[in-house]
Amino acid sequence: MSDEQTLQMLEVSRRTVLRGALVGGVGLALGSASLSARAQSAVPKRGGNLRVATLGASSAETLDPHSGVLQADFARALGLYEPLVEMQPDASIKNALAETMEPNADATEWTIRLRKGVKFHDGRTLSAKDVAYTFRRIVNPKAPLTGAITLAPLDADNIQIIDDLTLKVPMKAPFAVFPESICSAVYYAIVPEGFDAANPIGTGPFKFQSFTPGQQSIFERFDDYWGDEGAHIDTLTISSFVSDVAAFNALQSGQIDALAAAPLSLVRQVGTGGAIKALVSKPGQWTPFTMRVDQPPFNDPNVRKAFRLLVDREQMIKVALSGYGEVGNDVFSRWDSFYDTSLQRHRDLDQAKFLLKKAGQENMKIELVTSDFANGVPQMAQVFARQARDANVEVSVRQVTTDVFYGDQYLQWTFAQDFWLHFPYLPQIAECHLPGATFNETHWGNEQYTKLYNEAIGTLDAGMRKEIVHDLMKIDFEDGGYIIPSFNKVVDLLASNVEGLTEARTGYALGHFAWKSVWLS
Repeated sequence: MSDEQTLQMLEVSRRTVLRGALVGGVGLALGSASLSARAQSAVPKRGGNLRVATLGASSAETLDPHSGVLQADFARALGLYEPLVEMQPDASIKNALAETMEPNADATEWTIRLRKGVKFHDGRTLSAKDVAYTFRRIVNPKAPLTGAITLAPLDADNIQIIDDLTLKVPMKAPFAVFPESICSAVYYAIVPEGFDAANPIGTGPFKFQSFTPGQQSIFERFDDYWGDEGAHIDTLTISSFVSDVAAFNALQSGQIDALAAAPLSLVRQVGTGGAIKALVSKPGQWTPFTMRVDQPPFNDPNVRKAFRLLVDREQMIKVALSGYGEVGNDVFSRWDSFYDTSLQRHRDLDQAKFLLKKAGQENMKIELVTSDFANGVPQMAQVFARQARDANVEVSVRQVTTDVFYGDQYLQWTFAQDFWLHFPYLPQIAECHLPGATFNETHWGNEQYTKLYNEAIGTLDAGMRKEIVHDLMKIDFEDGGYIIPSFNKVVDLLASNVEGLTEARTGYALGHFAWKSVWLS
């Protein structure tokens, strides 16, 4: 059998499994543009229970907004909580709980003024003390949470409460990108003093009713929500599924109303004009191959560069993502305003073989650890293994469960994969590329890189900061521990009566989990 036939069989086998789920010939209404137009023109109806399925069920799921890892964690966080500033579905950023955020002349102190009349789910009014508590909770040196390293410049011990709605936040060093660094409700949600993740309280459009990790959570509309008219639906039920076939069957039979981040090949397997419709996002999710730069063979930059040159990116998108992606060139944060589109990489087997020989790694054998935690990830692993054989690299793919992948060995795999959603470039570095970062899966610790990062976040002049960002991106491109073959589209499958969702480009499913705008006709 030829190599091309092998790749074709990968695609056919996926289609066969999914075709078996399409009992009854359910049709699919395609086209995110038409859904967006309809969402904008229709008059929302109030009431009902939106039942959403997410894939990758895990006992590690959490309601703590400062500790989430899985897509289901993010789905829940965007219903329960809000940050000071918030990333929008188009990846822009605007004020949320903050009315204003103003720096002093050198960005060593920020004055935050909060909105009036914002209430927590228990009836308490949001105050400056809650914001100070939240920051201190995140950066607590005894138990730092996910966003702690991003907030490393923050001087939490010396935050000043000016009045109920105003606080001054000093920095240990200039922090020009403070607002964009805290634009995610996933890691920087504002919580009340004394927050308890077992009984979560936020300011979001929905309040907590029940939660069983790996199974189901139920939330009720918060009628005292500060923003506009609040949510349209009465109840939001999020169920976690291990099997995509089981989730699709539940959608088909009317047990759920929406399947978040459905298998991408489903769209190609069914016709148009039926009872199920698709919302196709812009490419925002990225699912990198991760190479530990502190371990052989990837402690040799020649090997890392060779592995990046092995990849036929267009073919990987076609086969593993059913065409639902855009070529990535090993640099993250596709929608950052400073993203350097001049960095382009193409497959070069001759150069890859040369670099492997130079590193003494001809005829290399290596294990690639994968799991089904995001669309197309295991398939990308298989395609990579096939493409690597063209350079005499033997890649053995080991697929483990999500619980195992994100268990004790998470961040320790020598060669693996992972998934990320869009985040601005400099805050993304803090999450994955700084020494001590929560998700430093490549064990990156380049001193020059860290120096440039610190210079960038303290630079107020946007033009100068852009130049530094491009220097950082060049290091990612030439020397980093990531292979980013693509930026992936997300396809959500919706029952015909689910309205109000529009396409997003952040990688978050269901229009950036737009729980405030969704409604049932």
